[in-house]
Amino acid sequence: MEKKYTEIVADLFKVIEKKNSKTVDAVSKLLKKTIDQGGVLYVFGSGHSSMLAEEAFHRAGGLIPVNPILLDAITPHVSPKIAGPLERLSGIAVILLDRSGITSKDLLFIASQSGINSAAIEMAMACEKRKIPTVAFTSVEHSKSTASRHVSGKKLYQLCLHVLDNSCPIGDGLVEMGGTRVAAGSTLANGFLYGWVLSTLCKLWSKEGKTLPIYKSANLPDSEKHNVNMEKKYKTRIPLL
Repeated sequence: MEKKYTEIVADLFKVIEKKNSKTVDAVSKLLKKTIDQGGVLYVFGSGHSSMLAEEAFHRAGGLIPVNPILLDAITPHVSPKIAGPLERLSGIAVILLDRSGITSKDLLFIASQSGINSAAIEMAMACEKRKIPTVAFTSVEHSKSTASRHVSGKKLYQLCLHVLDNSCPIGDGLVEMGGTRVAAGSTLANGFLYGWVLSTLCKLWSKEGKTLPIYKSANLPDSEKHNVNMEKKYKTRIPLL
């Protein structure tokens, strides 16, 4: 009997939980240390993986000290005939990193389903040189099955301090139909992993009795005052605020 889409997604989340439990704890502690010491979480992705940066930034129930590294030209905001070649082009990542304001006191999450394109790989390489810790959100299975497009031959999962394996299949599609895979899973999986890290982080703060630097929904009464007050601490680090 064929599984329903909902069953496949539920099974995927169980696999993600089994594979990543220890890493989520380690990443959560690292993120806590980063923010407690005045640092900021940066998030980068190209193609549809850029959605992780959008999900993490200025989000109801989300972390306030988040600075997304976004460039429309390498996201679905433009034609894939432009974004696709550009995310494979060497040099873009370093330009973006130079302009981001990131320091060695910060932490960078890098999302890439395949982990084989230059934008993600060179972002990790540049961070390594600058002693900036990085966390990969990627499919290790997909990455291992496909040749790197970078001149180094390296892949994202080989370059980051921590790897959160989104466990999505080769090609990303979750449902197989007549030799074709449909319904990409990486956006769901990356969001699940990020939410898991975030909730684990907040539990650590709560145990210490700290006020959570978390946004309230803009569609709730009195939320604007809360959000504006909480943002003040980070305005000099996050230009978009």
